[in-house]
Amino acid sequence: MGDIRLFVSHAHKDHKIAAALVEVIEAAMVPRERILCTSHFDPKYREKDGVNVIKYLRDHLTQSSCVIGVLTPNSINSPWCLLELGGAWARATRTYCVIAGEVSLESIPVLKDADAAQLTEPEEIRRLLANLRRALGWDERVRGTAAEEINDLVYLASRVQKLNEEQVQDKADQEDVA
Repeated sequence: MGDIRLFVSHAHKDHKIAAALVEVIEAAMVPRERILCTSHFDPKYREKDGVNVIKYLRDHLTQSSCVIGVLTPNSINSPWCLLELGGAWARATRTYCVIAGEVSLESIPVLKDADAAQLTEPEEIRRLLANLRRALGWDERVRGTAAEEINDLVYLASRVQKLNEEQVQDKADQEDVA
């Protein structure tokens, strides 16, 4: 079981962002151990079919040396994400956060001091990746190889942020009508 090193905590609704983040990590560094991202399209990042998911997630969260929390409005409303991030906090696991949408670290008090990056800011993503790579002891790939993947991630995060803003505006408009 001891092969998971990086645990990506995310809401299933944010599977595209989580998968794009894994692609950025793979493009930026050479993983020596596995990355767990349960809703990634590639089965090598997910749990095997037929396993007890609750036990699998707990076991692998326990053995991971780093956790990345994908913080969006979906994830902060997800009991699973809150359990995963709370578990990382309780174990004092090094935790990094990537933020998209109308979310702040202050909305999850135990993460307020976490290393974080706005997913709409390429330089913040690069800084977080460098810190993550050093913490994991993984080698860096040739400089610039992750540029396209980072741009794709920024584009996805910008779309999520725009959709969230539109939903908030729609809700406000509906309340004005009522």
